[in-house]
Amino acid sequence: GINILWGSFEIKNTRLMHKLLQQYMKDVLPVGLAEEDVPEEERRQQMAGLTALADKFETLPMHFMKFHGGSDVDDVLDAMEYAAYVHDVEHVILDNMQFMISRQSVGKGSSYDKFDMQDIAVEKFRKFATEYNVHVTLVVHPRKEDEGSKLGMSSFYGSAKATQEADTVIILQNDGKRKFVDVKKNRFDGTLGHVPLHFQRKSGRYSETPEANAPPRTVIPNGVSAMNGVHSQVNGTARASASASSVYHEIRNQHPY
Repeated sequence: GINILWGSFEIKNTRLMHKLLQQYMKDVLPVGLAEEDVPEEERRQQMAGLTALADKFETLPMHFMKFHGGSDVDDVLDAMEYAAYVHDVEHVILDNMQFMISRQSVGKGSSYDKFDMQDIAVEKFRKFATEYNVHVTLVVHPRKEDEGSKLGMSSFYGSAKATQEADTVIILQNDGKRKFVDVKKNRFDGTLGHVPLHFQRKSGRYSETPEANAPPRTVIPNGVSAMNGVHSQVNGTARASASASSVYHEIRNQHPY
C-alpha cells in the first residue's frame, strides 16, 4: 500500500491505533487478560498471537503525527512536508479541522475570525497537496442541523472555502434509519452517488453489506429516553471485549503482507 500520515487532533494516537489494530485483526482484541478467568495456556496463546499481529501491523506504511488538540497550522504543514520528503507519504489524513484550529481561535472576538482562519488553513492544505502531489483527506464537522435531516454542501461548518477547494466531497449521512457514504462532489469525472454502511461490531469495520448474524437494530420509540438503554449497552460492550477468539496461531496466515 501507499505511505499514509495520520493527524488525529481529537483522538489520541494510542486509542486510534487500538481501533486500527482491531480492524486489521478483524476481531476483538484480547485486552484485560490478567483480570479474566482464562486458562494460562490459552492466555499465552492469545498474547503470542497478539504480539505476532502487532509485529505485522508495525510493518504497515503508516505514520502518525504527535499533535493533539489545538495545533498551529504551520507546524502541521511542516510535519506534512517532512513526511512527504523523508517517508514518501502519499496520503495525509487530518481529523479534524475544528479541533486543529481551536487553539488559534482563543482570544479572538468574532466567529468571523474562526471562519477566516479555517479558510486560510484550507488554502494552505490545498497548496501543499498540489505542490507535493499528496492526497489530503480533511475531516470537517457539519454545522448544527435538525436531527435526522440529510446533510448537503451547505452543511459544512464555516464558509464554502473547504468544499470549493476540494476535488472530492464525501459526506457520512445518518438519517436515523441507516448510514451511508454520499459523494457530493467529484471533480475528476463528475460521478456522484452513495454507498450503504453497515457496522461490524466484532471487527470495528464498516462494510457495504450487513453482517450475517448481526443483531436486529434497536429502534427507540418516540418519547422514550435513550438513556434507558445505556447500561445494557455498556455491559454488552464489556462482554464483547472479553469474547476474543482463541485462534490466534493462524494470524500470520489470515493477514499476509
